[in-house]
Amino acid sequence: MSRTNLIKKLVGVILLSVIILTACGTSATPTAAPQAPATTAPENTPVPAQPTAVPKPTGKITVWGWKAAMDVITNSGVLDDFKAAYPDVQVEIVQYSPTDVYQKLPLALQAGTGAPDVALVESSHLAQIVNLGGLTDLTDLVKPYVPKINAYKWPDATLNGKYYALPWDSGPVVFYYRRDVFKAAGLPDDPDSVSKAVATWDSYLDVCKTIKQKTGSDCFSLNKANNFARLYEMMLWQQGLGYYDDQGNVTVDSPANIATLEEMKKFWDAGVTSDQLEWTDGWYAELAKPTPADKPIASLVEASWMGTFLKSWIAGGTAGKWGVALMPAMQAGQARAANDGGSNFVIPDQSQNKAAAWAFVEFVLGREQSELKLFAYSDFIPSLETTYSDALFIEPDAFFNGEVARKVYVDVVKTIPTAHVYGQFYSQMNGFVATAIQKVGTGKMSVTDALKEAATSIRQQTGLK
Repeated sequence: MSRTNLIKKLVGVILLSVIILTACGTSATPTAAPQAPATTAPENTPVPAQPTAVPKPTGKITVWGWKAAMDVITNSGVLDDFKAAYPDVQVEIVQYSPTDVYQKLPLALQAGTGAPDVALVESSHLAQIVNLGGLTDLTDLVKPYVPKINAYKWPDATLNGKYYALPWDSGPVVFYYRRDVFKAAGLPDDPDSVSKAVATWDSYLDVCKTIKQKTGSDCFSLNKANNFARLYEMMLWQQGLGYYDDQGNVTVDSPANIATLEEMKKFWDAGVTSDQLEWTDGWYAELAKPTPADKPIASLVEASWMGTFLKSWIAGGTAGKWGVALMPAMQAGQARAANDGGSNFVIPDQSQNKAAAWAFVEFVLGREQSELKLFAYSDFIPSLETTYSDALFIEPDAFFNGEVARKVYVDVVKTIPTAHVYGQFYSQMNGFVATAIQKVGTGKMSVTDALKEAATSIRQQTGLK
């Protein structure tokens, strides 16, 4: 080993030691070592070394993230708590949209300059960032949290047995429904009965046909020409499927994936869905219509974070008219749980203040008190399972007619299978599959042909088998 490489290695070891000591150390004043009586001590007895408290990190860190998430950290009081605990660390929050993060962060990592000290990354893009390289190996620091966090969150955060992120929130998928529309259709509207009525996607289709016939409302939105595969991915996830298998082989054209898209297509064929595109004004309007006579969409399969959006800025005027039940399964007895979304903090290797960066990440995401404050403000379900016994999770929710919706979220998140939807090549896979779904929706191709075409394109572009 050259002298230069030896020095670099020693510097790296010292830096890692500083980070670990900062995370695990205490700020308590050490007790002085006892002094031997002066009259009995031999002349040359060495004086015992006094233990030294590990100093807290100081300096400035920059954190990248999007407004909705950064507002939660700021407005919940967690940022103020961090500043009180670490008064000598200055935190600069830079707000970027997720799209901007996924453009700027990879460029900075590849260029070796321009990255922040901490960046927020959605789970859907995490494996891509991890595989790109340029992140700090957090393995020794996150090990205490591995058994405490939703198991399905870790595969996208790891590479070759090393950990590169600490998860924040999870996206347990549930079945949101309009109680008033179900009642107007002559259907039971309490959560337990609704869960039974939509136990499978086929039985859900029967419910949708009844709602359409009795009320005129569409069951949910499922755009054809611009579909971006979100519902399809949830349907795959609940079966433990995805775009590739444990060995990294492409499964987009597998019999199970084809059968899943055929199941989704049944709802188009039955004419029970709206063609509004999610996250557009038309979609918001469908969700916010005040009465069954206005023909709102009757249901929505989406993650727990959607409840926050419904009650705050999408459909606040419909409080008390919604319920939360379990999502349908492909077959009776299978998992009624999937994931959509979630986010994580990473520390780029370029950071010049990794001790302060880790102190921030650990304080915000690794402590129950912080996570509960974030949850109370946002309803973003923590990935940290040690928070689930808190009373916050059994509070009735007025927006959901007094239902204890958070308990449903927790019950679901505990049963989410590990799947291979996200991953290193998620953007490419999602893009080709979304195009396939659009071709199916607009009648240009059959399910089998469209997914085979997508799988071929994915294999050619990624080099996977």
